[in-house]
Amino acid sequence: MPLERNKHGILPVDVHDAELADIGSLFGEFQRTNRRSTLFNQLSEYVNELRAAGIKGWLIVDGSFVMRCVDEPDDIDVILVLSADGDLRADLRPFRYNLVSKRNVKRHFSIEVFPVLAGSDTEKYWTEYFLQIHVK
Repeated sequence: MPLERNKHGILPVDVHDAELADIGSLFGEFQRTNRRSTLFNQLSEYVNELRAAGIKGWLIVDGSFVMRCVDEPDDIDVILVLSADGDLRADLRPFRYNLVSKRNVKRHFSIEVFPVLAGSDTEKYWTEYFLQIHVK
């Protein structure tokens, strides 16, 4: 089922299943500048590197990137939900560690990543936090 925005241009508050192409067409297209398309390209590169490294899971995308009223988001906020058999404390080879390291992912992809294990209390916390609407 395609994702559709409401009359205010936003998706209903929920976690939606989407392909990377859906995210690109909803949030990654040129707005006032090319910032959104640049961020989407970085997200695509990040997803490709996760796949190449064999890291299993899914992303929950949020932040100003999913708010069409923000022309130039600074970054993309994502929860990286790792399959339940993963171990965030395990010794990871550098190419895998760099894909779950908050500092490295922010520096290389302009993504604020929150790695969590599927089914964990941390996943529940961040998912509930991402579902809130924050007004400044």
